[in-house]
Amino acid sequence: MKATHPDHDTHWKELIEKLFWSTLAFFLPKLYAIADQSKGVEFLDKELHKLIADKFKKGNTRKDKLAKIFLKNGKEHYVLIHFEVQVKFDKDFLRRMFVYFYRIFDKREENITALVIYTGDHVPPGHDRFEYEFMGTELVYKFNTFLVRDADEATLLADDNPVALAVLAAKYLNETDSTEDLRRQYKMKLIKLTRERGWADKEITAILQFINLMIILSDKQEIKFVDDVKTELLEMNKDTVPPHVRKHQEFMLDIIMHTLPNTIETFPLIGREVFKLLKESGDWPQFLKEAMSEEEVAEQVREEVKEEVAEQVREEVMKNKLKVTKQLLKVSDLSAEQIADIQELPLDVVLRLKKEIS
Repeated sequence: MKATHPDHDTHWKELIEKLFWSTLAFFLPKLYAIADQSKGVEFLDKELHKLIADKFKKGNTRKDKLAKIFLKNGKEHYVLIHFEVQVKFDKDFLRRMFVYFYRIFDKREENITALVIYTGDHVPPGHDRFEYEFMGTELVYKFNTFLVRDADEATLLADDNPVALAVLAAKYLNETDSTEDLRRQYKMKLIKLTRERGWADKEITAILQFINLMIILSDKQEIKFVDDVKTELLEMNKDTVPPHVRKHQEFMLDIIMHTLPNTIETFPLIGREVFKLLKESGDWPQFLKEAMSEEEVAEQVREEVKEEVAEQVREEVMKNKLKVTKQLLKVSDLSAEQIADIQELPLDVVLRLKKEIS
C-alpha cells in the first residue's frame, strides 16, 4: 500500500500561488480590504531564501512564501506566509520566525505581516509569538496564526471562498488518519461541494488538484473513489442534463483523473502507455478491479514499474538541479555552501561544477 501522508508544504504553497487573493481574503481579511489587487502580487521566494540560507543551512526554506503587494494608499506591503506541519514541538521554529522578520525588515524596511498556518492537530505552546528576555532586555514578536484543528466545519461549509474548502480538506484529512473508508467519503463530499459552487474554472482546478493531492487513499479505496466520481459526474441521463452542465462535469472529471496521486502506484498492473490508453477509453476502473485479483502478477509488475518510474524521475530532477546550480554559480554572489543548501546537493558536487565553469 502506498503512503497516505501528503506533502502539506508543497500543496499549500501551490494553492496559495494559484489563489493568492482568495488566500488573503480568508486568512487576513483586514489586509485584503485595503489591498490594491489591480497592481497584482509579486512573489519574492528566491530573495527570501538568499536572506536566510546562511542562517538555516540545515533547514528547508523553500516552502515559505514572501509576497509583495500594494495597498490602496499606494504603499508597498510584504506578506510572509509560513506553512508549518507541527507533528512534534520544534523548539527552534518560533525563533526562526523572528529571524525571518528582522532580516526582511532590515533589507526592505517596509510593512511586514507574517502568517503561520498550522495544518496538523499538534500545535506548540505559545504558537503565535517569539519571546526573549535577558537581564532586563525583553522582546515579544507576535504574528498571525491559523489552526486548522480549531476551524469550525459549519463555518467552512458556509464560506464561499475556495480556500475555506481547502481548509476543510485539511481538517478532514486529520480526522480520518486511521479510517480509510470515511476518508474516501469525505473526499467525495469535497468533490460534490466543489461542483456545487459557482467558481471560475481557475478556482475549480486549483481546489480539485489540492483535494486530490492532499487526501490520498490506499489503492483499493482510490479505485472505489474513481468509480464514485464517474458515477457522480458522468453516469446521468443525457436528456435531463443541459449541455453546459455536462461539459462542466466532464471538465471536473478530467481534472480529477489527471491529478490522482501516485498514479502508477495506484494502478500497479498498468504500464505507462497502457495506462494512458485505458484512461482515455473510459473503461479502465472495471478492468483494474479484475486485474487486481491477480495478486502475484500485480506485485511483480508493481515493483518493476515503480522502480522504472522512480529512476526516470530521479534522473530528470538531478539534471534540472545541476543546470540551475550552474546558473547560480555564474550569476549569484552566493557561496558554494549556500548554493549546496538551496539546491540540496553535496558540497563536493557544487565545487566540481564551479571548477567546470571557471
